[in-house]
This record gives sequence, C-alpha cells and structure tokens, in this order.
Amino acid sequence: MKASRLTIILSALVMLAAAPNVHADDTPLTESAWTRSPVQTDPDLRDPLLRRGQEIFQARCQACHGEIPADIVPGGIPPMPGTQALRARYQGEKSALLEQRTDLTPEMITTFVRNGVGSMPFFRPTEITNDDLAALGAYLSFKTKN
Repeated sequence: MKASRLTIILSALVMLAAAPNVHADDTPLTESAWTRSPVQTDPDLRDPLLRRGQEIFQARCQACHGEIPADIVPGGIPPMPGTQALRARYQGEKSALLEQRTDLTPEMITTFVRNGVGSMPFFRPTEITNDDLAALGAYLSFKTKN
C-alpha cells in the first residue's frame, strides 16, 4: 500500500515538473477585470514596465482605488470603496487617489497587495503575478514622482 502511494505521489510530481510554466495575466490586458471597460494606457508612457503597471492598475485596482464619479450608483452605494476608505483615513492630509500620491514606493505597494491592509484583502501570486506586481509598483511610484 505504501509503495503505491509513493508511486502516485512521484507520478504527480513528475507531471507537475513537466507541465509548462503558466503565469496569471502575462498577456496584455484589454479590459478591466471588474468593470469590463477598456484599458487605455497613456501614450506618453514609453517604458513597457510602466505601461504594464498602468494596465494592471486599471484592470485590477481602479475598481476600488479609482476616482469617484460625480454620480452615485443605483441604490445609494458609493463606488470605489478603497478611495473612500483612504479619504476617511487621511482626512485630506494625503490624496485618497493612489495615482496622485507622492509617497508611494514599490516596496509599499508590494506589502499592501501581498498582505492586505484594513478592508483591502491580500492578493496571491496566482491573482497578481510577481512580475505584474513589480510593474504596478513601478507605475505608481513613477506616477508619484511626475
């Protein structure tokens, strides 16, 4: 019995080792994962890493951390909960909009995304790859410097 279990485990490991490496979201994003609206990168961003970071922000982060539209969604529930939470936390001392912040670093972004903070959940590498997270950190820290 033990030998057959070991055979099954070894077979599974061999199959996993032979499987191609697959990364989540390693192709260009064409629409937001949440709103299904088109992702539009800034044509002035020439660096592919920054363009990818902007794609990731629009597709994965903007639904919670974007600008609050002038109108309110039906039912009276305000959109963009991350922006509202940061607005309440900072009380005007810092911008609630991540793309307007001047103090973000790639390390901060990585910490918040991987560990979560407040009501923001953590995101695993299967949800936002390490490469995409690096691009997001580069984009947000670039945006804060310009």
